[in-house]
Amino acid sequence: MSLTALLLELLEMPCLTGEEGPVADWLVERYRDEPLRRVGDSVVVGQPRPGRPTVLLVSHTDVVPPTDADRSPRREAGRVVGRGASDMKGGMAVALDCFDDPALRHGPYAPVLVCYAGEEGPHEGNELGGVLDAVGFLRAAELAVVLEPTDLTVQLGCLGGLHAELAFAGRAAHSARPWQGDNALTAAGALLDDLHGREPRDVEVDGLVYREVLTATQAWTVNARNVVPDRFVVNVNYRFAPDKTLADAERRLRDVVGGRAEVQVVDRAPPGRPRRDAPLVDAFARRAGGRVRPKQAWTDVARLDQAGVPALNYGPGLTAQAHQSGEYVPEANLTTARDVVGRFLAG
Repeated sequence: MSLTALLLELLEMPCLTGEEGPVADWLVERYRDEPLRRVGDSVVVGQPRPGRPTVLLVSHTDVVPPTDADRSPRREAGRVVGRGASDMKGGMAVALDCFDDPALRHGPYAPVLVCYAGEEGPHEGNELGGVLDAVGFLRAAELAVVLEPTDLTVQLGCLGGLHAELAFAGRAAHSARPWQGDNALTAAGALLDDLHGREPRDVEVDGLVYREVLTATQAWTVNARNVVPDRFVVNVNYRFAPDKTLADAERRLRDVVGGRAEVQVVDRAPPGRPRRDAPLVDAFARRAGGRVRPKQAWTDVARLDQAGVPALNYGPGLTAQAHQSGEYVPEANLTTARDVVGRFLAG
């Protein structure tokens, strides 16, 4: 089966976060004659081989909700269009095609497929952590290639992320007599203005420059429209460089808020280190052309790093197409990524 045909088959399966069962069933049937473990709706295929470094080919199976422009998978002008084509069914197709190649399976490395559910949802719903706990040999792998969209570049490490709800307090009143209350919504104005004018902060880690950003993403009250709100909540998302721990990031966030609002952290994900010191990270980067970049987002290289597995991001998907209407991946990118991963596994 061609890479394009394989990707189209993957795109035909509904895989919204929380609904990954069909693709897990498909993987179990496809690899029924291989060493296989299913954990929830995640599947691990393959096993270590004595004397060969284990290389994990890692992809998440879930996608964000489709739009009318990408609901029907198709080929179109040298592209494969469909929800998840870039993020990250295209990478998954490359991983499966490499694993299916007998020459690569019997080469100098022991490739293992890790196809996991729940990446696009909340951090605690991501099944990769449970997979790493259930399949013990994964933590001993010498390299994990996470096939996220990277525009065919090797992207090392990743940003950490916090979501926090900033609650501003006031006193309710009728909107015809606002002087009888204290408007929690407008009380947030100074901090929102600070966030609006806040510049990204560049942080260098292992020679790679990550951009830290603090962004207001949602806001709400629970009052009727003719009531001065006594509570106004703003969700802020802090993306921070891999030189910080979660505790460091939370302290910095609270410093920015400066007591102007009550802070409740509601979701947290640690960053991933670049791991330029790991021999196979360097070897893969050289196979891919030698140039590396920082990952300006969060990916599961962070979870793998915490598990002691050196990991990198590399995939055929376009970062600008992730979660976009009419999502696509160039067919040529599939071929290039397959060639790079294949040449690395061939040694």
